[in-house]
Formats: sequence, C-alpha cells, structure tokens
Amino acid sequence: MKILEPLRHKDFRAAWLGQTINIFGDAVFGVAIALFLLPRPDAARAISLVLAMVALGGVVSVLVGGVLADRRRRTIMIIVSDLIRLAALAAILIAGPQAPLPTLLASALVMGLGLGLYRPAYGALLPSLLPPELIPPGNALRAMSNRIAAVAGAAAAGAMIAATSARTTLIIDLATFLISIGTLLVIRDAAPQPGQPQASVWQDFLEGLQHMRTRPWMLSIMIQGTVQLALVNGPIFILLPLVLGTGSERLYGLVVAAEAAGSLIGATAAGTRRPRRPGYAAMLCLLAQLPQLVGLALGASSLLMVPLSFIAGAGLGGFAVLWLSALQSSTPKEKLGRVMSVDSLANTSFTPIGLALAGWLFTVAGPTVLATIAAVVLALSVVAVLPIKGVADLVLQPGIVITVR
Repeated sequence: MKILEPLRHKDFRAAWLGQTINIFGDAVFGVAIALFLLPRPDAARAISLVLAMVALGGVVSVLVGGVLADRRRRTIMIIVSDLIRLAALAAILIAGPQAPLPTLLASALVMGLGLGLYRPAYGALLPSLLPPELIPPGNALRAMSNRIAAVAGAAAAGAMIAATSARTTLIIDLATFLISIGTLLVIRDAAPQPGQPQASVWQDFLEGLQHMRTRPWMLSIMIQGTVQLALVNGPIFILLPLVLGTGSERLYGLVVAAEAAGSLIGATAAGTRRPRRPGYAAMLCLLAQLPQLVGLALGASSLLMVPLSFIAGAGLGGFAVLWLSALQSSTPKEKLGRVMSVDSLANTSFTPIGLALAGWLFTVAGPTVLATIAAVVLALSVVAVLPIKGVADLVLQPGIVITVR
C-alpha cells in the first residue's frame, strides 16, 4: 500500500513511532487533567485557568519555536519540548489537585512553553525526512496514526482512571515523553549549514508572515482558527467534563474517544479523496461541531453526546488533513517551521482568554448560554471567510504575485 511506503525510511519510521506515542500521551493528559482537578470546590475555575495557562505558554513560545525549528535540528527541539513538559507534569503531580491554584498555574504555564516549541518542530520534521513524492502519503499516515493514538489514548485514560485514579493515569503518562525522546535520539535529521548567515528572530518571523500575506485564504483561515479555538473549542473543553459531572470518568473517556474515532474517519476520507473544492469541504467539516454544541445547549443525555461527539470529530479530522496539506503544498520547506508557528500562534493566541471566559460564563450563566454562544460564533466564522479569494480551493489565486526577499 502506498500509504505505508514512508515507513521504509528508517528516520521517518522512528519519528512516526515516537510521536504517535507522544500524541497518545497528549490524549491521556487531556482526559486525565480535567478529572484530576474535578474534586476541587472551584473545579470550573481551576480547570479553565489551568488549560488557559497551558495555552498561554504555547502563545508565548510558539513564534520563537518556529524560528528555531528552521535553524536547529527539529528532533532536538522536540526533545527539549518533551523534557520541559515532563518536568511540568511531574510538578503538577507532586503539588496535587488541592494545591494552591497559583502553583498549578505556574506548572501549566511551563507545560505550555514546551508545547509551543513542540508544535512547529513536529509540523516541519516529518516532511524533511521523506523525498517529495512520499510527503502526501506520509501526511496521510501521520494523520491516521494520530487519530488512532487519540482514540486509544482517550479510551485508555477513561479505563485507567476508572480502574485506578486520575493521578495514577498522569503518572503513567510521564512515560510517553521518555519513549518519544528515545526514538528521536536515533534520528539524524539535517542540521543548519555552518557559517550560513542568519537574520534576527524577528526578521525570520516577518519573512514567514510575508509569505502568508500573499495568500489571503491562508491568513483568513488562520484568523478564523483564532476565533474558533477561543470561542468554540474553549467552551467545549470546559463544558464536556463539567456537564457530564463527577463519577462519569468512564463515560467522559468514551465521549472523548468517540470524537477521536470520528476524527480518524474524517482524516482518512480527506486523505484518500480530494474534493473538487477543498476549501468549501473544509468549512463544511468545521460545521460538523454544531450538533455537539446543540446537544450541550439542550442538555442532551450523556449517551447521546457520544455519537454527536463522533460527528464533531469526523469534521475536525477532515478539516485538519485538508488544511495541513494546503499549508505544506503552498510553503517552501525552508519556511515551513515559521508558517507552522504562525498557524499555532493564530490557533492559541486568544485561547487562554477563551478558556477563562468559558469557565466564568459557565459559572454565572450556565451551560445552555455558553454552548449557544459557541454555536453562533462557529456558524458566523465559517460564513465570514467563504467570499475571500482562495478559500474555495485553498490555493494561490491567479494574478497574485509572490515576492520573496
């Protein structure tokens, strides 16, 4: 099968294995940290602020991470990120769920700093390990394995928490960072050429931004991502564990696993069939989150949230593949780390505010109001980008001139 051909390359195989396990660990963390903090009397505030601080740390470090990913070996950048996040998670575990909130927030901020270094380095690493003709199947394999890892991680987290505790589950999660580091140590990815003149970090960033300014569709969808991650996904992250409630660890894990399973289906479909208007297809994929939000707004049963979350995941998985493929095919390799970092920044810049706002609004207005606002924002943000040049096809429009300095 062509999709498995990238695995013949040893370095790609090692990176793929290690980072699939890393994604598994991320899925475990996403389920376990909310339930780890749920016994607190201020659970809504604590969960929202801890997640907000992780996002804030990513915002602070992602631009520097993107520039460093284009200057340093990307495997080294991921190893540094893994070590930072491992230390931060260990600090949270040592402090415990009832620790003073500032202590937990400081550790969450450090974890976010590591995450900001990770995203652009990982996004730029895999294409650098393959010949050009194997990059598309490599992306498809990456997307599929990431979804499988997310399914397995979420399901395993729910099962482990039900069998042991959220604390034990997070302790087990520490091992995924060590496995990732071990696989990266055997990879010999390209390092910067000695003696090559380098611009400042700010100049490097501006060069990547100039690349995107020539593509209106790219910037508009990144801005759309900023809005949706803050005002749509942020509320969903807060709503799901709080609406399902204490004692629903297994069901919460099932809901998250259903969303991840749907994401696998959506990613597979998007990776094997190219729609005639991929941009329109991507926007339709985003709207698949509406049934999940309507269910939360109307107080749907916990069991009904499982298929609704599956539909949302299918849409998000399809969008992720279409968007990532468009970014990679429209960006030179030497600028990919910076473009990926700007994409990560756009996705996370207002996420801390969105998470904090969602926690506050849940407390003062309840889940129905919060979910309704998120649904309206989702619909309006999709409609707003449809008339912009290039969005329909996710490509550079004829007549736009690209200038590279």
